[in-house]
Amino acid sequence: MERTYSAEFVKQAHKATIFHEKDILASSVCTCFYCGYQFDPHKEKDLEWWDETNPKGKTLVCPECGIDCIIGEASGFPVTDTDFIMICSEAWFGGISAITSGWPLSRRNVNYIEVD
Repeated sequence: MERTYSAEFVKQAHKATIFHEKDILASSVCTCFYCGYQFDPHKEKDLEWWDETNPKGKTLVCPECGIDCIIGEASGFPVTDTDFIMICSEAWFGGISAITSGWPLSRRNVNYIEVD
């Protein structure tokens, strides 16, 4: 059964994907709206955060694809609802994402560079 969500609801969900460190850390499941990867942020290794010095808070990057469109269940949005994920992906990426295009998931390779 396909569910529908209002444009305003989707817009509010988009706002929950930035500066969301508190919501992410209060969640046991998070979902990426680009690749569809679902994970528990407490069990995932090597989480990457952006906006580390922003007073609004940090933004989590997807450990699978590296895109900054993660939303956690503590945000109050239905992050495990496939229809919701697809609608958000289509709205934010114009129908061009790993989810909407059916691209297979593949973990990104992260190369760390140490600078003196």
